Amino acid sequence: MSIDQRTIRARYDFIARWHDAIGRFTMPHRRDALRALGAQPGERILDLACGAGANMPGLLAALDRSGWLVGIDDSPGMLAQAQRRLVRHSAPPRVSLLRSDAAWLPFADNAFDRVICTYALRVIPHYQRALDEVRRVLKPGGVFVVLDGKLSTGVSRFLNPLALWSAHGPLTDLRRPLEREIVRRFAGVQIQEYDWGHTFVAVARKP
Repeated sequence: MSIDQRTIRARYDFIARWHDAIGRFTMPHRRDALRALGAQPGERILDLACGAGANMPGLLAALDRSGWLVGIDDSPGMLAQAQRRLVRHSAPPRVSLLRSDAAWLPFADNAFDRVICTYALRVIPHYQRALDEVRRVLKPGGVFVVLDGKLSTGVSRFLNPLALWSAHGPLTDLRRPLEREIVRRFAGVQIQEYDWGHTFVAVARKP
């Protein structure tokens, strides 16, 4: 499946207003990903393809006013929802929301202590370049956490056709070898599977 950036942007602009209701089904795994990220006060954190900002309350709770949280997304509709969420949570001033393609990040090398990306790498068209960009903007030793869907290789693989069908709505390509691509670029990768092998959290470090 190969879908262009404009089509993806339009789809996510359209579903932005309902994103929070849909996201309730994935919040338990988001909590696991945020816990694995281990954000600390004073750090610089990038929420890559932040969507409607579902990760941000948890990230803000770990940072203090000396920290800096940046959320980027290519969907104006999603960024508008993220901004509303930040207003509701009385976010500190060092929070920035930027419209940007994840494959061409507008940041200097070694700019962030930690990067998190949830349910997005299987949507981003140039996902391999996005992974290269994450490695570039992470500080040496920095932590990268990915939460995403996958096809099962275990006993529940008989559900893979259903998973592929359900992925059409959010334009998600479950066939991408994300785990392998992450291992190629990062060190000490640890992967935890959920939902009988249909979801995973990967924790990695920049060498």
